[in-house]
Amino acid sequence: MKRKCMYIVSMVIFMMALGLFFLPNNASASPPSATLTVDGTLVGTYSSVQEAVDAIETAAGQKCIVEIAEGTVSDPLDIKQFDGKHIVIKPQAGATVTFTNTITIDGLGDISGPETLLVQGLNFDFTAGSPAECINLDFVEARPGHCYPHNVTINGCTFKGVFNQVVAVQSVPGGMRNIAIMNCTATDMHSLAQLKAVSGFAFIQNCTLSNADGGVNFYGPGDLIVDSCKFSVVGYAVRSGQGAGSISSLGSVDINNSVLNSNSSEDGTIVLRGDSTSNINIIHSILTNANSDGPSIQNLNAASESLYDIDIVESDVTGQITGINLGTITTIDDPNVQNGPVDVVDHHQIEEMILPIFKIMLTIIIIVLIYDLIRWLFPCFSRPF
Repeated sequence: MKRKCMYIVSMVIFMMALGLFFLPNNASASPPSATLTVDGTLVGTYSSVQEAVDAIETAAGQKCIVEIAEGTVSDPLDIKQFDGKHIVIKPQAGATVTFTNTITIDGLGDISGPETLLVQGLNFDFTAGSPAECINLDFVEARPGHCYPHNVTINGCTFKGVFNQVVAVQSVPGGMRNIAIMNCTATDMHSLAQLKAVSGFAFIQNCTLSNADGGVNFYGPGDLIVDSCKFSVVGYAVRSGQGAGSISSLGSVDINNSVLNSNSSEDGTIVLRGDSTSNINIIHSILTNANSDGPSIQNLNAASESLYDIDIVESDVTGQITGINLGTITTIDDPNVQNGPVDVVDHHQIEEMILPIFKIMLTIIIIVLIYDLIRWLFPCFSRPF
């Protein structure tokens, strides 16, 4: 009888433990609080993320870390890059933070400023289809001139939107300098990024994009680097240049160690337009247009047909190459070297596979420890297994 009772108790404990680990974690209706730490000293705890960010302007010090408590942020967040302030926006340890409204980043017109901004580990749920930008590099308040966001890194974030409606990262026509999008996953999007560079670079690394209309659109006198990424889109995976203008010798488009898949009869996997840079480098990558009538590399500026300098190194390019004089393409294909990526790892997918196993193992350990405690408190009981 005691053994039977213990068996029933074990099942109850087991189900309770599973519930703690696997029940959805619903955010409260009130917005999450946030803390501000400057140069290692806690400045304060604020009732909203915006209040914590606003406190940066008058806080003494340079390294400003805003940590957000568990929950959903439904209000827009405005971030200004104040002179000399290096800002980090991230969840508190162990917290899951979801934004359903836009983060706007304003560089306050200082294109050459050294200050940095890191947006780390946030989830963006824009499945309502509005607003149209998860992160917007734009004015916080209207004023003359340009806002010039600069030295911005977006790392370890997830974006989920509505196909052909929501952009993960958008910059205004005024442009930006030095932006990195790293270790991010985006699904059901218009595109991952729409960017204009005034100078510097756009660095896209280890990002996965699926079920999107487009990938990364980039123009301006800067460098676009797409490294160790996996894009599965309908239209262009990478597009360089505006719709009009003359080809430029400034900057470059470098695609390295990536897999770019498209499926369009109209758009190429890589599209070169108007004032695109002439310098295109495709290294250890795979480019595929699944539509048999679609190009893999496409130039839309007839005047630029013979002006490109395109290097394709140990890469597989499947599909047509249109609007480009093939004499401008240099191909390096060593038969002793495997074409395509050296290593593209979908870390998000690995985490999704390992985490449930870890939770189950942890639950079993907790149950065993509880049984040992019960046996110690009640020696007459024994384990039912």
